[in-house]
Amino acid sequence: MKPHSILFYSSLACAGALLFATSAQARPRGDRPDGTTQRIGSYQNRFGSGTFNQTVNRSPGSTTGSTSWTNANSGQGSHTFDNTWNKSTGTGTHESSTTYANGKTSSSQGDWTKTGNGGTYTGTHTSVNGQTTDVTKSVTNANGVKTVDNTYTNPTTGKSSTVDKTIMNVNGSKQVDTTATGPTGKTVTSDQTFTKDSNGYTQTGTVTGPNGGVSTDNRNVSYTKNSDGTITRTMNGSITGPGGNTTSIGNSETYTKTYTPNPTPTTSSTTD
Repeated sequence: MKPHSILFYSSLACAGALLFATSAQARPRGDRPDGTTQRIGSYQNRFGSGTFNQTVNRSPGSTTGSTSWTNANSGQGSHTFDNTWNKSTGTGTHESSTTYANGKTSSSQGDWTKTGNGGTYTGTHTSVNGQTTDVTKSVTNANGVKTVDNTYTNPTTGKSSTVDKTIMNVNGSKQVDTTATGPTGKTVTSDQTFTKDSNGYTQTGTVTGPNGGVSTDNRNVSYTKNSDGTITRTMNGSITGPGGNTTSIGNSETYTKTYTPNPTPTTSSTTD
């Protein structure tokens, strides 16, 4: 079992990370090319194994996607998202929905607005038990430092949790510092360093629990191109709790990845 501090951090910070992994896509797409990217393959992690099929479509002002998966017990799930972006007004929208193997669903929706060197997101998330959470997110970029502040509020009780993150690129590595504060005021902090290597990256860091206990987190992520053209992504690592107990972690997925660019617009002219 994971140490208490890891459980606390995972339940709060990871929930925010999953939610905003999709909502953030309503923001400007940057240099990502227009077209369709598809990944088809298999996965294996501590929850089990199965197969998946993921498609993402990008075009000016819109990013949509869908993922379906089947686990080893033939249980099926799916996730879809639809994000829009209006460059002239600096606004965007987000909608997503997930259906799990047990038939339960969750969803999120909201709006993104550009502000200065960042932006704000305001929306709601509905969990599998029907509980609605109000979500706000603020992003700023200044002097090479990106700050992401998330707030999750229960509209019934008025209680809130926050996840505040600072991201810095230092000497070829990325430093990510996160503070998660629960509704009772207890906090968990995470300090992680991501360093690129020849075929992936390493992650090293610590997590400090609400009572001051420190856990260490070490992971190595690698990408291998196989002879049959597939790609294997492997993560291996360990978590050592405050008491010195170490738990090994890991997962892998093997997939084919294809990209189909959007057709190049053509123009025609007539001569009198």
